[in-house]
Amino acid sequence: MPSPASRTREGILNAAESGDYELLRPLVNPEVFLSDFGFGSRDPVGRWRELGPEPLDTMAVLLRMTHTVRETNEGTLYEWPRFGADSRAEDMSPAERELLGQVMSEAELKEVILPEVGYTGPRLGILADGTWWFFILEGEA
Repeated sequence: MPSPASRTREGILNAAESGDYELLRPLVNPEVFLSDFGFGSRDPVGRWRELGPEPLDTMAVLLRMTHTVRETNEGTLYEWPRFGADSRAEDMSPAERELLGQVMSEAELKEVILPEVGYTGPRLGILADGTWWFFILEGEA
């Protein structure tokens, strides 16, 4: 992973481990950032804070998992976790299941990879240039 992307990942992890949402502010560029609240959302950091520790906990779990790399219209993307539309339930290792189990219920884990759509759970993406492109907390089918 290039240094800019690695630095952004470490910044997010530091915020998550310290429980300090304010450390995320310099990492979010509202012009390009996508969250559950949409593109250009009004203050995603403040909205995550309103949700309590769940967003930070989820960020930490995701960034401790294996990532995938793919090319996008915005450049090379590092995305956590490694699962996508082609993933199958059996692709998830016991260790990955255990990590996601820290922020998801057993019922959610059973539905996180569906045969018809693949992975539907939370995800986080950082571009090679260090731009934090997205954090989606709520799963989408």
